[in-house]
Amino acid sequence: MQKTIITTFTLCVFLLLSGFRSEENTTLKVEVSNLENKASTKVWVSVFSEQDFLEKSVQTKSVLASGNKVMVEFDLPPGEYAVSTYQDVNSNGKLDRYIIGKPKEPYGFSNNVKPFGPPSYKDCKFNLSNSPKSISISLIN
Repeated sequence: MQKTIITTFTLCVFLLLSGFRSEENTTLKVEVSNLENKASTKVWVSVFSEQDFLEKSVQTKSVLASGNKVMVEFDLPPGEYAVSTYQDVNSNGKLDRYIIGKPKEPYGFSNNVKPFGPPSYKDCKFNLSNSPKSISISLIN
């Protein structure tokens, strides 16, 4: 009798938990190339949703620049995203700009968009499915 109760309880817990399983995350790999050859600089990579594009990232990571390219990995739920990246050449933790707003430091966007002014989300967006995805961004110097 006690064995039947334990088995039934275990089965109920399993069924309850499996019914509330959320969609699993997948890996987004972002390769950033065309780095300036500056030792000890960081490359910042941010992932955005449409709602907060270029304002508030879903995730942001930084890695030390080494060689001409770096790789950054994100663990994200499937969906539509856009990526922005820059190399912090002077190590001040921000993207420096000229008075007119153009970046002074190397920068780039997903789909290698080269905008005149701020890019549109529509031009930078891509879909992340349940399968891992890799994208490459070549920085604009």
